[in-house]
Amino acid sequence: MRPRLLAGLALALLLVACRPLYLPPVPEPPPFEPGSRVAAFDAGLEAGRPRLEVELADVTEAGWLAVQWLAPNGREAASGSVWVEPEAPRALFVLPADVEAVAGEWRAVVSLHGRLLRQFTFVIEPG
Repeated sequence: MRPRLLAGLALALLLVACRPLYLPPVPEPPPFEPGSRVAAFDAGLEAGRPRLEVELADVTEAGWLAVQWLAPNGREAASGSVWVEPEAPRALFVLPADVEAVAGEWRAVVSLHGRLLRQFTFVIEPG
C-alpha cells in the first residue's frame, strides 16, 4: 500500500510541477492618448529670474496654457496663463516681479486644458 501511495503522490507532484504558469511573454502596452505636447523649449534665467519659452505641437483647439511656479520650499509662488491658438502655440513665461526669487531649485509646471504637459527645473544660485 505504501509504495502505491508514494507513487501516486510522486505522479501528482510531477503533474502539478510540469504545469506551466501562464505569464504573457510581452505585456500589453498602455493605452496611448494622442494630444498636445511640448515640442521645443528655452529655459533659463533672465536677470536672476526663471524664464520659460515653450512651443507646443499637436494643438487641435485653442485654450489656456497655464504655468505654476513652485518655490524651493515646494509651495506655489505664482501662476499665470496665456491663450494659445493651434496656429500659434507658443508662449513666454517669466517669474513675476512681485515674487522674491530666492536661491534654490524652482520648478515650473506647464499644462494645457488642465492636462500636465511638462515640468521644468531652474536653479538660482545664492549670492
